Amino acid sequence: MINVEFPINEKYRKYLKIEYLFNQYHFFIKQKHSDHITNILFQLLFKLNTNAARADIKVELINDLQRILTKYKTYEDEASKLKKSLEKINSFSPFTLNNNKMIQELRVRSESPQGINDIDFSKYKIWTELQNTKSRNLCFKNLFTDLSVINESLSFILKILRKHSTKETLTANNMVAQLKLDPLVKFDLLTINLKSNSIYEPSISANKYAININFTHPVDDKKTKRMIKFTVSLHSL
Repeated sequence: MINVEFPINEKYRKYLKIEYLFNQYHFFIKQKHSDHITNILFQLLFKLNTNAARADIKVELINDLQRILTKYKTYEDEASKLKKSLEKINSFSPFTLNNNKMIQELRVRSESPQGINDIDFSKYKIWTELQNTKSRNLCFKNLFTDLSVINESLSFILKILRKHSTKETLTANNMVAQLKLDPLVKFDLLTINLKSNSIYEPSISANKYAININFTHPVDDKKTKRMIKFTVSLHSL
């Protein structure tokens, strides 16, 4: 199956984008040390610092954890533990080596069109040459301290959101379908489940009464009109 997720509000759009950055980071941190992998890790770390290590994200996560504590007794222990960990963060200082000139220069370079590189940057070149996978990962572990709490809280909230859903089978006649909503219920996420060989691309538009789902062909979106059967899942926390 191909599962395509559509956030229904701006908060969960931010959550999913931050989750995507975290997933990339965890993929590359498992790779064997090389200068190219390390460049990517620093680039992702700075992006996470900008997008995830923020007071407004912290507040939203705490509020969602409180909602879970109120609504789901099954997750009480883990939600309470994560909420307390977030509340202990008085201010974000994701880089314990913040006074390190190499880190500062890397942050500046990460914002340039060329990205991070070691051209005219002998300090970074020598540092990467002296690292192995273990020492590199230890360095990033220290830089990731506050972000790890954000990461764990976000993963926990999204896991529960994805788990609690209502599923419905729909048919898109002429590539268009509509899903009726209960205006009294607040939904956060829509998942469209397609067959693994499907080539049709879904897009949505929504209001509090309905979600309109349109399918297009990747090459010919005007002439091709088909009936498509699929399932949708609506998620709310």
